[in-house]
Amino acid sequence: MENNQVKLIPREIREADFPIARFLSDKEQAVYKESIKQFSGKAYDSLNIPQKGSNLWKVLFLNQIGIRTAALPELELALENGMPLKGHYEDAPTVVLRSRGDNYERNNPLAKTLADKLKLTSFENPFIVKGLGIIQSDDKENPYELEFLTDNAEVIEAPDFHYKNNGRTFSTIHPDYTIEWDDSSNRTFYSRGDGVSRLHLYWNLNLYSDLDQLTNSNDNGRVVVVSPRGARKNFDEYLSKIEQERTKQIAEVDARFSGAMNYLKTGKL
Repeated sequence: MENNQVKLIPREIREADFPIARFLSDKEQAVYKESIKQFSGKAYDSLNIPQKGSNLWKVLFLNQIGIRTAALPELELALENGMPLKGHYEDAPTVVLRSRGDNYERNNPLAKTLADKLKLTSFENPFIVKGLGIIQSDDKENPYELEFLTDNAEVIEAPDFHYKNNGRTFSTIHPDYTIEWDDSSNRTFYSRGDGVSRLHLYWNLNLYSDLDQLTNSNDNGRVVVVSPRGARKNFDEYLSKIEQERTKQIAEVDARFSGAMNYLKTGKL
């Protein structure tokens, strides 16, 4: 008899409305193109990226106008679930900050300003910075004519993104931005020693955190969007039922324990 095996996954989990990752739609690109008209000069040029293309500024501004793009761990999850990311590159709406200044002159004002805004003074490890916005800059020394808004920024210390790991191979990236190193893998991690960098998966699914050119884009770029249909109502209800049952069982055990202790002390149930 054939030994068939199946996972016993609860129906509530199978039917849960999990978020959906997909590529940026024509309609979303049109909304984006209209929205960037508020910028001018080099700022507009940095943002004027076609649908088949991507850079840091584009994914940050898409999030700012309500079109949520996939964070790096979500890109990794999309890949695990079969999304065809190989053969393209996908930017995360995130920067890696490794020092207050940057040896790449174009990024030096940005790195300094970002470190000051986030009150970061020690850089023993790199920092992942999520939740950034952007605004047109009045600083004439800023070659992008764009600067970061940090009102909603989240900073994560990321030891695995240190330059000492440049060139190591890995199998996956975890939600907390730790990296699963794997000498047998064909995926490679790339880093740099200072400054502010983009963060993206590239072509053969390698992880690049060393690209100092924040504006560059080509037609291999794809923006991955996370669908807002991620309420997961069924799943949340399922977890709530489990918690209620757990609380009920704990109360019953406590009651039996109290009864047993009372019997030992008094001989009465």
